[in-house]
Amino acid sequence: MKPLLLFCLLLGACKSQEVLPDNCYKGRLSLKGICNNYVIELVEGSIDTSKLEVKWKNPDTGKNYTNAFALSNPCALPVSLKEGDEFFFKLDSTQLTAECVTCKAYSPTPRKSLPISICP
Repeated sequence: MKPLLLFCLLLGACKSQEVLPDNCYKGRLSLKGICNNYVIELVEGSIDTSKLEVKWKNPDTGKNYTNAFALSNPCALPVSLKEGDEFFFKLDSTQLTAECVTCKAYSPTPRKSLPISICP
């Protein structure tokens, strides 16, 4: 019985690690503000830090975010995503022309923004 238990413990410890799809990053929808003012935090992958807010503090809540950016093309994000959801994305300036209904109400976001598309 002991060898079986040892095997099960080893098998559990050897779970395969999640692999990023090619040319994709892992992000988290950290703030889903009013009127599609979205804040995304980079979770995995490496984006030039000059394109991100390494540390950003929401002036309304005082909450801190790391490696955050505003979404410059909110129509590219599925409406089914909720705050806290993680997803894979790539940088994609071709998505800047996507259209959806937005409004002009203000919700704080980082100064730096990036266009993305969801990875399959």
